[in-house]
Amino acid sequence: MQVRTVGIAWYRPEDYLSLKAMLRDSEVLPDTYRDWLKNATALYVQLTREGLTVVKAYIDPEEFPEWCNAKEMHMDTRARTLYANECAMKHESSNHQFNADAQDPRSPGP
Repeated sequence: MQVRTVGIAWYRPEDYLSLKAMLRDSEVLPDTYRDWLKNATALYVQLTREGLTVVKAYIDPEEFPEWCNAKEMHMDTRARTLYANECAMKHESSNHQFNADAQDPRSPGP
């Protein structure tokens, strides 16, 4: 069975308002962290129930602008989605490597 992994842009309470102010499309996010968390949690639960592995991709107010600049992207929904899915792919890749090492008796220990 193939595991499907998806990333969700996730915010820390202390970063939410400063990140929201940086975003080109800040109007798409709720005004408060509390409201955002309620919506994000509902999405997380829904995707998990659909059988997806969901990775919370924390958006850092210092790292995310740098990532966007490196990708020549605006700080918007598209960039947050791409960033979150990139984090999910890295997470899935590291889990596959760990599982492969665990199953291969020739692999060196940790």
